[in-house]
Amino acid sequence: MKLEYCRSETYNFGDDLNSWLWPKLLGDKIDECSDTYFLGIGTILTKKRINENLKDARKIVIFSSGGWDEDLPRLDERCQVFGVRGPRTAEKLGVAPELAVGDGAYLLRKVTLPQAEKKSGIGFIPHHRSEDFIDWQSVCDKAGLKFISAKQPVDDFLVALQGCEKVVTEAMHGAIVADALRIPWVAAKFSPAFNEGKWYDFTESMAISLTFESLPFMAQFKMGFGKVFENATKKWLSKIFSCPRKWSRLPVYFTIASQSDLDNLSKALCEISGNNSGVLSGDEHVELVTERQYQIVQDIIKHCD
Repeated sequence: MKLEYCRSETYNFGDDLNSWLWPKLLGDKIDECSDTYFLGIGTILTKKRINENLKDARKIVIFSSGGWDEDLPRLDERCQVFGVRGPRTAEKLGVAPELAVGDGAYLLRKVTLPQAEKKSGIGFIPHHRSEDFIDWQSVCDKAGLKFISAKQPVDDFLVALQGCEKVVTEAMHGAIVADALRIPWVAAKFSPAFNEGKWYDFTESMAISLTFESLPFMAQFKMGFGKVFENATKKWLSKIFSCPRKWSRLPVYFTIASQSDLDNLSKALCEISGNNSGVLSGDEHVELVTERQYQIVQDIIKHCD
């Protein structure tokens, strides 16, 4: 099977987990020359990917993936669904509710991980696109937190995460992997483009009661005129026409954050990290989900070429 996932020009931990994790679990079933495609971790069940990009695929194996808002694919006879990320994806795609098996990143519990030397302090993980707006290292330094970038190799991310006693995260896979590794986490919203729906898809599959902490959005790096015009146009079109829902959340800004603004952001981050003990799914539930996913992987190995 050939791995199919979102490939970024820079590192993105959540997507890059695919090329790190699945070869460890599926072994020689991974074949980049295959005309059978394996869709695993990520919000990748879209009309463009399934019905356009993979239109010539012989078979499409789907396991633990999620769907985007209204951009839903038509699952045809080529698609073999072993599981999706959560109940919202299952409902959107019209597959059986019992196929909501959780995010495949929980299978990190079944492989050997690089280890951190010692747990200490609290980490903050912004969404990888939020790193375009803010120098988070400076903001986290002032807040007394560890900045963990999603734009780094999987091994380095896992070491940094495991070195934390708790994390505040805007990156969903920061929360998922923290939950898998039993590190309490706090969900935070910063960017206007934040997508709550996929978080609920993940947390409902894990019986987690989800609440979000909000950080004030700002940017210390100037947005180019072309990007401002593009985002503003898409936001305007989304109010009038049937455009992708994510267009309505695109950030548009003209004012650059002052040092006082950045200090307030650090203060807000510090307060959120200090006033919230974090959440975890239940130990028994996470074990049940992991074991079920692992058994499905064994079924995939037996039945898929």
